[in-house]
Amino acid sequence: MSPFYYCLLIIGIIAAILLIGYLYWKTRNLKRQNELLIRQSREISSVAFPDESIDYKLDPHLLKNALNAIQSHAYQSYHALDKLSNVLDYILYETDGKFVKLKDEIAFAQNLIEINKLKISPLFDLHIRKKISPEAGELFIAPFMTINPIENAFKHADVQNENSFISVVFEVMDDQFILIVSNRIQPKQFTTSNLGGLGNKTFAQRLKKIYGSDYHLNTEQKEGIYTVTVKIKLYKND
Repeated sequence: MSPFYYCLLIIGIIAAILLIGYLYWKTRNLKRQNELLIRQSREISSVAFPDESIDYKLDPHLLKNALNAIQSHAYQSYHALDKLSNVLDYILYETDGKFVKLKDEIAFAQNLIEINKLKISPLFDLHIRKKISPEAGELFIAPFMTINPIENAFKHADVQNENSFISVVFEVMDDQFILIVSNRIQPKQFTTSNLGGLGNKTFAQRLKKIYGSDYHLNTEQKEGIYTVTVKIKLYKND
């Protein structure tokens, strides 16, 4: 063998030894990394998560509560539409004559209040008191005598005030129908002398035209409370 080929043989053997050494080192490193990954995987698997984290899922009561809220609004809408239907029946079919039975006018007013309750919170302080005997309910009154004070109370009540309220009292004493409506008004309205504006003037004019001197209308504003008192003589169906 010539010296040249002899040198090539030696270089080849050295290169083969280095390659084998490199592959051995590389294989050993890969094996160590693999063992490390397996150990880390076992450590992660062995960590105990809180039960609530593992078992957490969407609470079905959340959906049930949402469904109840939707049903409540649907019921309120149905309730209001039923009351509105009664109001329309009263306007269309019960008020053709000059006078109506007091019990029908009171039912109309109560339906009106139920509709207006949609404007306020269910927790709003609303008082309604009725002291009318069945016999008094058969007496006669001009229609729509209750609408102006009640509408104004819901329109001007200070619903944002925690002490706010609306009070409506229906009462009959002797042959007098008495309606007292009170409500706390908004501070900015304290200096307003004509709460209700044109509606109040029209209401007063109508009372005078129908009842002459057989009525009493008084409005009072004191310490943020606005009160309307109406007294109307009731008639019998003679």
